[in-house]
Amino acid sequence: MEHGEFSALYRRWRAPLTLYAFSLTGEQAAAEDLVQSAFVKALLSYRGGGSIQAWLMRVLRNEWISSCRRPRMEALPEEVPSPCGDPLELLLRQEEQRRVYEAVLALRPAYRDVLLQSAVVGLTDGEIARMLQTSEENVRQLRRRARAALRKALTEEDDEA
Repeated sequence: MEHGEFSALYRRWRAPLTLYAFSLTGEQAAAEDLVQSAFVKALLSYRGGGSIQAWLMRVLRNEWISSCRRPRMEALPEEVPSPCGDPLELLLRQEEQRRVYEAVLALRPAYRDVLLQSAVVGLTDGEIARMLQTSEENVRQLRRRARAALRKALTEEDDEA
């Protein structure tokens, strides 16, 4: 792959891959590191053919799985609450984001993968199917089940509160 092609590929897919990586790691710095690592592996291993998006997602997902097996260093938090704005509103928004994030993490891995690749990254059913080596109908069924499970988890949490 030529330098110009790789640069264009990086510019096009860095943001969606970072969103997907963040949904996996829950940390911005870890997500950015994961994307960088995935792109390096991609540059070294791409042989052409097939959907480039699905291939990049697969490389990133495999790199994340590998990173989960390695010991981690504890990162310092990067986010500092903004001095402007209503602190209560900020707290409520952060709490809602935490609830959704935890509910997504609690989903079965197959549900979580399909939901994140569809909703966060924006891959098509065909691209997700190729990446996961399954049928498009199975992708649609997994997404329906994932949404139902997520809705149920968030509703149950609301009922408990």
